[in-house]
Amino acid sequence: MRLMKNNKGQIRIIEAFFASVLILSSLALIPPETNVQNSNDRVLQSTARNILATLDSDGYLSKLIDNKNWTSLKKEIQSSLPLTVWFNLTVFDDNMQPINEIPICNGNPTSEKTVGIDYLCASAGRNYEIFVIRLQLSNVS
Repeated sequence: MRLMKNNKGQIRIIEAFFASVLILSSLALIPPETNVQNSNDRVLQSTARNILATLDSDGYLSKLIDNKNWTSLKKEIQSSLPLTVWFNLTVFDDNMQPINEIPICNGNPTSEKTVGIDYLCASAGRNYEIFVIRLQLSNVS
């Protein structure tokens, strides 16, 4: 008795192999997005988030806001940033009304490209309040 081989499945495997090679090679031809501006924006956003999270880690940020100590808050932000970065910080109440009466910034922006983040902070005082802190950063041109 002679065994008969079934060769029908082999062509399907070869076809699937060539299809996967075609798809992978077409993906390899697509250039990656290497926009320096976008990576710079991500770095500034990450820096802003890290500064506020560090200040808020032990409740220091909410104490500064509760005491309306804008000068110390400005010094803390300014000491955390390189000299080549402009910043502007605004503290809002839960109705999005600005709380700080004086500007918390280090001058006027010198670049049109500004990146900002909003950060939520809870008051440490008895009257539990929520603050929205908007920190804007820009590289000095």
